Amino acid sequence: MKTLRTLCAVLLVLSLVLCTSAPAFAVSAQYGTTQSFLQVLNDEDHRYHYMGIDDDDFEQVNVSFAGDNLDDIAVEIYFDPELDSVSMRSWYVISFDESDLIELLLTVNELNSDYKYATFVADLSDYSVDVKLDCPLRDDANAGEIAFDALYYIVSIIDEAYPELEIFAK
Repeated sequence: MKTLRTLCAVLLVLSLVLCTSAPAFAVSAQYGTTQSFLQVLNDEDHRYHYMGIDDDDFEQVNVSFAGDNLDDIAVEIYFDPELDSVSMRSWYVISFDESDLIELLLTVNELNSDYKYATFVADLSDYSVDVKLDCPLRDDANAGEIAFDALYYIVSIIDEAYPELEIFAK
Protein backbone atom coordinates (compact mmCIF):
# COMPACT_ATOMS: atom_id res chain seq x y z
CA MET A 1 0.00 0.00 0.00
CA LYS A 2 2.86 2.35 0.87
CA THR A 3 4.49 1.61 -2.52
CA LEU A 4 1.27 2.46 -4.34
CA ARG A 5 0.99 5.80 -2.51
CA THR A 6 4.61 6.60 -3.29
CA LEU A 7 4.12 5.73 -6.95
CA CYS A 8 0.97 7.88 -7.15
CA ALA A 9 2.75 10.80 -5.47
CA VAL A 10 5.70 10.54 -7.89
CA LEU A 11 3.37 10.40 -10.90
CA LEU A 12 1.39 13.38 -9.62
CA VAL A 13 4.53 15.46 -9.09
CA LEU A 14 5.88 14.41 -12.49
CA SER A 15 2.66 15.36 -14.26
CA LEU A 16 2.57 18.74 -12.49
CA VAL A 17 6.16 19.47 -13.48
CA LEU A 18 5.53 18.51 -17.11
CA CYS A 19 2.32 20.54 -17.30
CA THR A 20 3.88 23.68 -15.87
CA SER A 21 6.88 23.45 -18.20
CA ALA A 22 4.81 22.92 -21.37
CA PRO A 23 4.77 26.63 -22.30
CA ALA A 24 8.56 26.63 -22.15
CA PHE A 25 8.58 24.26 -25.13
CA ALA A 26 6.40 26.57 -27.23
CA VAL A 27 8.05 28.93 -29.72
CA SER A 28 8.03 32.52 -28.58
CA ALA A 29 8.18 34.81 -31.60
CA GLN A 30 9.14 38.44 -31.02
CA TYR A 31 7.00 40.16 -33.67
CA GLY A 32 3.21 40.16 -33.60
CA THR A 33 3.04 39.29 -37.30
CA THR A 34 5.27 36.27 -36.75
CA GLN A 35 3.27 35.19 -33.69
CA SER A 36 0.05 35.38 -35.69
CA PHE A 37 1.56 33.35 -38.54
CA LEU A 38 2.93 30.67 -36.20
CA GLN A 39 -0.51 30.38 -34.61
CA VAL A 40 -1.99 29.65 -38.05
CA LEU A 41 0.72 27.05 -38.72
CA ASN A 42 -0.03 25.45 -35.35
CA ASP A 43 -3.78 25.50 -36.06
CA GLU A 44 -3.10 23.84 -39.44
CA ASP A 45 -0.85 21.32 -37.66
CA HIS A 46 2.03 22.16 -40.00
CA ARG A 47 5.60 21.68 -38.88
CA TYR A 48 8.02 24.57 -39.09
CA HIS A 49 11.42 25.68 -37.84
CA TYR A 50 11.55 28.96 -35.97
CA MET A 51 14.97 30.47 -36.70
CA GLY A 52 14.74 33.64 -34.59
CA ILE A 53 15.82 37.15 -35.51
CA ASP A 54 18.72 37.50 -37.95
CA ASP A 55 21.41 40.17 -38.18
CA ASP A 56 19.10 42.40 -40.25
CA ASP A 57 16.35 42.18 -37.58
CA PHE A 58 14.10 40.00 -39.73
CA GLU A 59 12.37 37.19 -37.88
CA GLN A 60 12.74 33.94 -39.82
CA VAL A 61 10.59 30.83 -40.06
CA ASN A 62 11.38 27.89 -42.39
CA VAL A 63 8.79 25.48 -43.76
CA SER A 64 8.78 22.67 -46.28
CA PHE A 65 6.01 21.14 -48.37
CA ALA A 66 5.66 18.23 -50.74
CA GLY A 67 3.89 19.01 -54.00
CA ASP A 68 2.53 17.03 -56.91
CA ASN A 69 5.54 17.81 -59.12
CA LEU A 70 8.26 18.47 -56.56
CA ASP A 71 8.92 16.42 -53.45
CA ASP A 72 10.46 19.17 -51.33
CA ILE A 73 9.47 22.82 -51.62
CA ALA A 74 11.44 24.63 -48.93
CA VAL A 75 10.46 28.21 -48.14
CA GLU A 76 12.26 30.67 -45.88
CA ILE A 77 9.92 33.31 -44.48
CA TYR A 78 11.18 36.66 -43.19
CA PHE A 79 8.98 38.97 -41.13
CA ASP A 80 9.98 42.62 -41.30
CA PRO A 81 10.85 44.41 -38.04
CA GLU A 82 8.52 47.25 -39.07
CA LEU A 83 5.67 44.69 -38.92
CA ASP A 84 4.44 45.77 -42.34
CA SER A 85 5.61 42.99 -44.69
CA VAL A 86 6.65 39.41 -45.08
CA SER A 87 9.16 38.12 -47.62
CA MET A 88 9.25 34.51 -48.77
CA ARG A 89 12.13 32.88 -50.59
CA SER A 90 12.58 29.45 -52.09
CA TRP A 91 16.23 29.02 -53.00
CA TYR A 92 17.62 26.54 -55.52
CA VAL A 93 14.36 25.35 -57.02
CA ILE A 94 16.67 24.04 -59.73
CA SER A 95 20.33 24.33 -60.66
CA PHE A 96 21.06 24.71 -64.36
CA ASP A 97 23.99 24.65 -66.75
CA GLU A 98 25.43 27.95 -67.87
CA SER A 99 24.98 26.82 -71.48
CA ASP A 100 21.17 26.79 -70.95
CA LEU A 101 21.07 30.39 -69.71
CA ILE A 102 19.36 32.00 -72.73
CA GLU A 103 16.61 29.37 -72.98
CA LEU A 104 16.17 29.39 -69.21
CA LEU A 105 15.80 33.18 -69.14
CA LEU A 106 13.09 32.95 -71.79
CA THR A 107 11.28 30.36 -69.67
CA VAL A 108 11.67 32.44 -66.49
CA ASN A 109 10.29 35.49 -68.31
CA GLU A 110 7.32 33.44 -69.51
CA LEU A 111 6.68 32.13 -65.98
CA ASN A 112 6.84 35.67 -64.56
CA SER A 113 4.30 36.69 -67.18
CA ASP A 114 2.02 33.72 -66.41
CA TYR A 115 1.96 33.92 -62.60
CA LYS A 116 0.92 36.74 -60.30
CA TYR A 117 2.49 37.26 -56.87
CA ALA A 118 5.61 35.07 -57.18
CA THR A 119 8.70 36.07 -59.13
CA PHE A 120 11.15 33.60 -60.67
CA VAL A 121 14.79 34.70 -60.66
CA ALA A 122 17.74 33.18 -62.52
CA ASP A 123 20.64 33.62 -60.10
CA LEU A 124 23.85 33.88 -62.12
CA SER A 125 26.10 33.64 -59.06
CA ASP A 126 25.35 29.93 -58.68
CA TYR A 127 23.23 29.16 -61.77
CA SER A 128 20.07 28.38 -59.89
CA VAL A 129 16.45 29.47 -60.12
CA ASP A 130 15.00 31.02 -56.99
CA VAL A 131 11.43 32.14 -56.35
CA LYS A 132 10.40 35.09 -54.22
CA LEU A 133 7.18 36.61 -52.95
CA ASP A 134 6.77 39.80 -50.93
CA CYS A 135 3.50 40.68 -49.26
CA PRO A 136 2.37 43.72 -47.27
CA LEU A 137 0.99 43.04 -43.77
CA ARG A 138 -0.51 44.86 -40.84
CA ASP A 139 0.21 43.91 -37.28
CA ASP A 140 -3.33 42.78 -36.55
CA ALA A 141 -5.38 39.61 -36.17
CA ASN A 142 -5.33 38.96 -39.92
CA ALA A 143 -1.54 38.99 -40.39
CA GLY A 144 -1.14 35.26 -39.86
CA GLU A 145 -3.88 34.34 -42.33
CA ILE A 146 -2.54 36.75 -44.95
CA ALA A 147 1.00 35.38 -44.58
CA PHE A 148 -0.33 31.81 -44.73
CA ASP A 149 -2.24 32.63 -47.93
CA ALA A 150 0.96 34.07 -49.42
CA LEU A 151 2.79 30.88 -48.43
CA TYR A 152 0.11 28.83 -50.17
CA TYR A 153 0.57 30.92 -53.32
CA ILE A 154 4.34 30.58 -53.51
CA VAL A 155 4.28 26.84 -52.85
CA SER A 156 1.47 26.23 -55.36
CA ILE A 157 3.13 28.35 -58.03
CA ILE A 158 6.50 26.62 -57.61
CA ASP A 159 4.90 23.20 -57.80
CA GLU A 160 2.79 24.10 -60.82
CA ALA A 161 5.68 25.72 -62.71
CA TYR A 162 8.26 23.06 -61.88
CA PRO A 163 7.68 20.89 -64.99
CA GLU A 164 8.72 23.85 -67.18
CA LEU A 165 11.89 24.35 -65.11
CA GLU A 166 12.67 20.67 -64.71
CA ILE A 167 13.80 20.55 -68.35
CA PHE A 168 16.83 22.68 -67.36
CA ALA A 169 17.61 20.97 -64.04
CA LYS A 170 20.99 19.34 -63.80
